[in-house]
Amino acid sequence: MVRKILYLTSLVGVGILGLQLAAWCSEIDTGRDLYLRYCGSCHGKDGKGDGFVSPFLKIELPDLSLLKKNNKGVFPFSGVMASIDGSRVVRGHGDPAMPVWGEVFRKELEPQKYHELTSLLKVKIIAEYISTLQH
Repeated sequence: MVRKILYLTSLVGVGILGLQLAAWCSEIDTGRDLYLRYCGSCHGKDGKGDGFVSPFLKIELPDLSLLKKNNKGVFPFSGVMASIDGSRVVRGHGDPAMPVWGEVFRKELEPQKYHELTSLLKVKIIAEYISTLQH
């Protein structure tokens, strides 16, 4: 009897872990999709700054895959979010040639009830995806 209870408890635990893993994987996919849609044309698919638009920009784009390495081994999560949403002025992002994504997301989502929260979530998901590009 005890063995059956332990077995069922383990089975439920594995099931919950599997659901969490599936949710995490889908969020990473979503982060990749959002990153490629909004950032990839300039920063490239791997964050190296080699997107197809980058040769036409006046500034050299940073290698996003080195953010953690260049920050003493700590991924600058809040700084990345601030760069994406425009609350931290970045030369390329503050220039009319490159949109401030926080503003774009808020305008896209304005008809929704929680558009501010949803736009912040998009920025967070993109930043989380960029953290997976680190070397």
